[in-house]
Formats: sequence, structure tokens, C-alpha cells
Amino acid sequence: MDDGRSDSDININESRSNMSESVDYRITGHDDRWERVIDDMSTTATEYRNAGWETLELHPGDILPIPPEDGTNETSLTSSDGTDYTPTTNDTTQNESEPHARTGLEIIIPDNEFSQLSDITSNKIFDEYESFRAERGDILFVVVAIKASADDTVVFVPLYYQSSDAQRMAQRAMTRGKISLFVRPLNNDRQVVFSQSNPELLLPAEFET
Repeated sequence: MDDGRSDSDININESRSNMSESVDYRITGHDDRWERVIDDMSTTATEYRNAGWETLELHPGDILPIPPEDGTNETSLTSSDGTDYTPTTNDTTQNESEPHARTGLEIIIPDNEFSQLSDITSNKIFDEYESFRAERGDILFVVVAIKASADDTVVFVPLYYQSSDAQRMAQRAMTRGKISLFVRPLNNDRQVVFSQSNPELLLPAEFET
């Protein structure tokens, strides 16, 4: 996989309700490749843990480009109740909770992982990320290591999506110079948002500058 580095912001919107218990993934025809991506992520996370870092590995179910290619309205949080932690670097004036402003990937993870994510991101500044990419036909596989370097904390987010399903997202991200990862549980009432300032590192090779 290719790798790259950049800065990262974090924005957390959270409210509480009863959650469902699990999320399953399925990539038709690419399960073996996805399993290798997960194995690579686990190996890299182990290296960080051995070096003294606190780590969290996420295991997404669905991963949805925003905006979608069909032009429908993007999903947004169903509850506005909660606390906002505003990014401390690379801040923008856009409100990412507004559907028309959302550009990036919506990532649905199991409830227990979301609870861990909320805990590990609390009171930390995530200011750096690395991405590792591989393209297989129309499918892009990415592992993103999002780091709070001052706290030796890293969150690993594996991604997959079809390039043909993400052209609007990619073009908007390149225009804005920013892409976000909207990580949420199955129930759509909480999210953690990682915003990154070099979108091409999470996009197909055709968008490299």
C-alpha cells in the first residue's frame, strides 16, 4: 500500500440512546482482500502498542461516500443533543453536522467499538495521520492511522469503497481541500468526526496532485 502523512482534526458530537449490538461487513468478491487489510492493520497496531502507544482498531460495517453519486440527501445525526468538541487546528467555519456541508465517508462501527472510540478520543488532540492505500480495479482499500501525537494514542480506521461510487465526494473534497471521516454506531445518533487536510491521501490515484 502507498502511504502518506498529514494533519487531522477531531470533532465529536454525542448523545445517548439504546444501540444495536453488531455490524457485519460484506464486499462482494473482495472478502479475501479485505481480510488481508484487517490483518495488516492488526500487525501495524501491534507495532505501535509494542512501542508504548495506546491503540484502537476499528472494524467497520458499511462505509458510505458523502455526498452519494445518486444525488440524494446525505444522512445526518438524528439528535442534536450532546457536546461539540471543536477542532483546535485546521479549523473551518463550516458546520459538519449540516447535511450539505458533509464531505467524506460515513463509517458505521459496532456499538462497543464506538464506546471505546468515544473514550480514547476524549480530551485529546488528533493532529497527524498516515494512510496506506491499495487499489484493486474499482475498489480502493485504505488503512488510516489517526494520531494524537502528544498522548501517544492512535486510532486505526480501515476503509473500502468503489471509486465509481465516490466521484462527487472526491471532487468536492479536492475543491475544499478537506475530507472527513464520520464514524458512528448503527443507530444514527452519535458520531466522531475526523477531518483531514490532504484529501488525496484517502482518494483514488486519479485525484493525486
